[in-house]
This record gives sequence, structure tokens and C-alpha cells, in this order.
Amino acid sequence: MKLKINRVELLNALNKVSKAVNNKTPLLALTGIKFTLSDDGLELIGSDSDISIRCFINKEKKEKQIIEIEEIGSVVINEKIVCEIIRKIESEMVEISVVDNLTKIKSDKSIFSVNCIPAIDYPPISFADTENGQSFVMESIELKELFDQTLFATSEKEARPVLTGLNFKCVGTTLEVVATDTYRLSKKVVQMQNPLEFNITIPKSALENVNKIVEVGQNVRVSITEKKVSFDLGDCIVNTRLISGSYPDTSRLIPNEFSQVLNISTNELVGAIERASILLTEKNNVVKLNMDETEVFVSSKTMEVGYVVEKLNECAFEGEKLTIAFSAKYLLDAIKAIVSDEISLQFTGDMKPIIIKSKSNPTLTELILPVRSYN
Repeated sequence: MKLKINRVELLNALNKVSKAVNNKTPLLALTGIKFTLSDDGLELIGSDSDISIRCFINKEKKEKQIIEIEEIGSVVINEKIVCEIIRKIESEMVEISVVDNLTKIKSDKSIFSVNCIPAIDYPPISFADTENGQSFVMESIELKELFDQTLFATSEKEARPVLTGLNFKCVGTTLEVVATDTYRLSKKVVQMQNPLEFNITIPKSALENVNKIVEVGQNVRVSITEKKVSFDLGDCIVNTRLISGSYPDTSRLIPNEFSQVLNISTNELVGAIERASILLTEKNNVVKLNMDETEVFVSSKTMEVGYVVEKLNECAFEGEKLTIAFSAKYLLDAIKAIVSDEISLQFTGDMKPIIIKSKSNPTLTELILPVRSYN
């Protein structure tokens, strides 16, 4: 294999595929990135078996030559080393050549000789095996917004693996995307153009990588099979396994009727909770809302530090008097995901779920559980 390639184009592709590489894997080949040079351009693949990312660099882009191809072939180069070399050298073009098990990387000033791994040792990875499944297309900005509004609510605990992913359930033209760690829940509803039917759970780590790679202005094709899902970003494809197991039915957790409602300015509530959190610790980050039709207060108290009480002005409360305690972090995460100037907090009692919604974003529902407070 021998080629010259634009350094910036190569670095951009390496940065994408490297997100799938796990340097702690016992399989030596998977610590590297597979380079495959054809007459059309250069294919890069990174994988840790669970998630695989493929990027293709065409030899020409907008009538500008990106790659000068001298000899086609393939090789696997250690991900950490090749990314660091391409990141640090300063040439516009980089020459890469492979002889036996040695890769030479040349810039205007430097020559690196790096041991490499035969391409035959790299596990076969297919990026075409999702073509026969169901698929739909979303605009990148809509997909990124969906991830930003839901992923934070997934569980970090491996005890229930299915909760460490994001659940996509589609019936007809209605797609419901849900994340929960049993203490909070985020639900986004998306209307699809064509009717589909599937119920899958995708690992959070894979979706975070898609969120980092996808660029504004792209259309993303999502293809689903029984065990895999693929995100086609044009010059880049992300394949990931699905999490096995049934996702819990969360629809019954969201009440349809409420006995109390607080409509409030987002900035005022966020500011008050952040100030109340100043006196809190990681173990005790509980904040209280004391509400009636005439006054609303935010308060917090710790025995070691002290207490704070703040009155809220830009708000309207409807219903019977209510005092409810909750995690400051969980409520702030939910509010920030909604991205609205005004939000509505809906209650059905002091130990029932708190629902957070906004009129400007009616397709998104955030839920957090209250906590018992003995202060």
C-alpha cells in the first residue's frame, strides 16, 4: 500500500473512527485502525466488536485531489500512534507506505517507521448487513436535539444493562424515545413520515459517539435489524449492537391528570435552585419547593453548613398547598434539556413523580421522583 493524502482530511476521519477503538482489548488487531486503499479512495475502520465506525475518504473532493494513489492494499496501524503522528506533523500532504510489517509515514520534515499488523488479522466487519432491515431518515439537527434531551437520563449502573441504553419504540408513524435510570425519565415523541414497527434499545456510548460525529446539515439514515443498528452519515457509518432484553413499560409512570401545577420562568427557577445548591453536598443535594396560591419558596438545609430560603416571583401556582423535596441535580438536568423560557412543573402529591414540560416543546416530557426529606 502506498499513497499521499491531505493531512487534515485524514485527521478528521481518524478522529471519527478512533472513537470506536478500545486500547484495552485483548485482541491486538482491534487496538488499531484498519486502512484499506482502493482505486476510489481510502477506507478507515475502527471497532471494539460492540461498536464499529467506517469512514471513507474519496480521492477527490469538490474537484480537488485529496489522495494520490500509487499502490492499493490494506494494513492495520495502532490507533493511538497513528492518530498522534498525524495530529502532530505539520505537512499539508502525508505519504504513507507499507512494506512487509512496517509502515512509513513521511511529512516534509519527519519520517516515522511504525510496526503494523497484517490486515488479515483484523476481524471481518460488515457495514452492509443492515440494508435489509427497517430504516428511516432524520435531519442531523433533529437527531442531535433528541440525544441532548434524553441521553443524560440513562443509567450508569450495569446491574440492569437495558437501562444503560436509549429505547426507541415505533408503532405506526409515532416514535417514542425513552431513557430512565429509575429515579428520572426523559421521553421524546417524534412523528415519522412512514409507518414502522420496532422496539430496540441502543447503548448510550454508541449514541454519544454518533452525536459527536454527526455534522449539522446532514441527513442521517438509521437502519435497524434484529441485532444491530446503523447510522449512515454519508462518508461515515456507525454500526452498533443492540442491548438485549425487554425495556420496562414506562408509560404508566406518567400521570394524565395533576392536582397542582407551577408555571414559572426557567431562568428564575434555575437561578434559585443553583443558589440553594451552594450549601449542599454531593451526598445531600436535596432542595424543597414550598408552594401555595400566594407564595412559592425554594429552600435547602444542611446540618453542617446552614440553610437558605428564596422567594420566587415570576411564577403562578394552582392547586392545594404542597411541599415537595427533590434532587437539585436531577431537576436542573431536566430543565436544561427542555430549553424553554417558561416551564410547567406538574404534581399529583408530595411523593408522586414530578413532570416537567413546556408549551414551546410539547413533544418532550421530563420526569423526576421526589425524595423524602426529614429537615
